[in-house]
Amino acid sequence: MMQAQLIAAYEQLLEQSQRLLEYAKKADWDGIFALKSQGLIDAAYLRRAQDQVDLDASGQQYKLELLSQILALEEQVNWFLHTRQNDLGELMQINRKKSDLNTAYRASSNQVIPISHYLYRKK
Repeated sequence: MMQAQLIAAYEQLLEQSQRLLEYAKKADWDGIFALKSQGLIDAAYLRRAQDQVDLDASGQQYKLELLSQILALEEQVNWFLHTRQNDLGELMQINRKKSDLNTAYRASSNQVIPISHYLYRKK
């Protein structure tokens, strides 16, 4: 792999990070996870590839700039993901409370004898 190819791979990773942020803003969770999976594969490829290429000073500087932008985007995406995680946690708590209330209500309603039992019972 040549320097230009390695830099192009980092630029592609930056583009993926930008798309991830777009998906996060739109709450497209399926799109995020699909793209995130591809990004992990691409990052693993980059780790192996960079061992084979010696970047010159300008290449190193540009790579650092790209990585800085990627990390900044990743931080923003993570904020959306953590916010979503918190929202889902709150929904789970609400559902647990509703379930507990329903269970408690059913238990107490089984103990109450409806008035119709007394009014319409055969003598």
